[in-house]
Amino acid sequence: MTKKKLKTIGVFWVVIMVGLLLVCPTLWADDDDDDDDDGPRMSFTSVYVKTYTGGADGGLAHVTYWFMSAEDVAELPPEEQAKVGKIKANFIYANDFQPTNAHIAGTEVTGLLKIGRREQSITFRLPDPWNEKLLVGGTPGLRNEYANEAILVPWLLEAGYAYISGDKGIPGGAGDMISGKHPTQYWGDMMIDLALLGRDLLEDYAGQAPDLTYAMGLSNGGYQTRRALEIDHKRVRKGKKRLFDGGVDWSGAYWPDKRVMDANRNGKVSVQEYAAADSLVGSIDKGTLSMAWFYSPDTLTTAVEYSKDPQFPGAYFPMVNAGFSPESALFWGYYNTIFDPFQYVPGFEIFRGVGYYNLVSYVYRADLRGDDPAASAAYSCWADPANPHKPPPLYAWLATAKNGGWNKESVKYALKNANTGEFSVPMLTLQGQADGLVALHSQGLEYRDAIENYGSPDLHRFYIIAHAPHVDKHVDGGWGYSSAGADPDVPDLLTPMQAYAQRTFEYIEEWVENGVLPPESKLVETDPANDIIDSTGLYW
Repeated sequence: MTKKKLKTIGVFWVVIMVGLLLVCPTLWADDDDDDDDDGPRMSFTSVYVKTYTGGADGGLAHVTYWFMSAEDVAELPPEEQAKVGKIKANFIYANDFQPTNAHIAGTEVTGLLKIGRREQSITFRLPDPWNEKLLVGGTPGLRNEYANEAILVPWLLEAGYAYISGDKGIPGGAGDMISGKHPTQYWGDMMIDLALLGRDLLEDYAGQAPDLTYAMGLSNGGYQTRRALEIDHKRVRKGKKRLFDGGVDWSGAYWPDKRVMDANRNGKVSVQEYAAADSLVGSIDKGTLSMAWFYSPDTLTTAVEYSKDPQFPGAYFPMVNAGFSPESALFWGYYNTIFDPFQYVPGFEIFRGVGYYNLVSYVYRADLRGDDPAASAAYSCWADPANPHKPPPLYAWLATAKNGGWNKESVKYALKNANTGEFSVPMLTLQGQADGLVALHSQGLEYRDAIENYGSPDLHRFYIIAHAPHVDKHVDGGWGYSSAGADPDVPDLLTPMQAYAQRTFEYIEEWVENGVLPPESKLVETDPANDIIDSTGLYW
């Protein structure tokens, strides 16, 4: 089929990154909260309620908001204008999958949810008619509560699902990660909070709690799905009522627990053991060092290196040893430089040479170490506009710091929300074979191993989708070896995940609701030159 080329979205990306950089105040604290804190300390405030007819008002799925002009946005009420801004900051779907479900009637409730010391902005949707089921959406990346608008929300609402999602308590994105307050420690518990609030709101607006509740999310949202089922399993063992009936983990990040990282089996995880483990940040660190800063003489992110076979051969063994699949090499240069063009926007000069690899390495390290901007400056990923040819300090830090610069505090907080692999309801995982951001082997397959070693593998399946990326927008092409390059062959080399994710959700429904076992774990073969864009009739 003919594919559209990736459109120019420079201004749009600036909006995204402004959101990531703004430091917004939160109410985090470093002391522990119980993971089943569902008592009277819950509060839901700043509520805005809107009922949509599904006609000229855009509908409950807000699909008309994606393409609305500035003039039309200005005609909306302030609350709706805020939604448009948040929705447009999440352009992660492929051109072939632009949302079309524009005529869904129902009610949306937005507000601020606080339970104990956890706080997040939420969106809750109740379609008319409702199928008496709830989907709790995990949030990808460091994005807001509207991050799933194209990839999950339209088809779920059309199927009758109520839907709830939050911003993981980081309204300022990367800025909140560099706050010294360890926001990641609550990302799993926040899914429990959302499930509890979703039940309450359904009782308020529909007159009953849901009959079934599922979790689903992409990337960090996939990680949240894993943790939701793991924490719920722990709650049930303590005598709490089960919240979740099943989940779909879409390319989730993996945070190994003590049993996995305790190499000497002394019951503890040392700084050295954490530094040697297969963690999300560890794999990203290796990507950062392997590809090198885009403007360094030794960088591998060049058109020449991209065109070799294998691609980026100088990084091949380090990246594969870090857990990335050889098929993901197509993305190594791109993820090393994706934000580099921002340097040409006034005020964004610090983005020179910045990509996902060095940005993730920086902000997650700051989160786990508990460093604020001043304390994290020693390993910052930002360029110095006054010295544009000097690499950011992150590269020297990673090359020379003992144990990657990790300390006891970082190990403590990495373990606070670690995956156990233990859950007691069905979960299906799917991940792209060409995922160049969340390493297939050290993230997806390592989590599968944890389930086999410590959990219930009979409740889990793992589907590797051949030729598929981390984010479907990247299958459109127009980027090549870096965000400044272009390879016209890319669209015929990659398979979008969307239809496979929707089919995986259908498999979990059939398993939970009808006892129909899904296919066994496997590599799902695809034809990247002929993309499937409809889950109807898709089987493997």
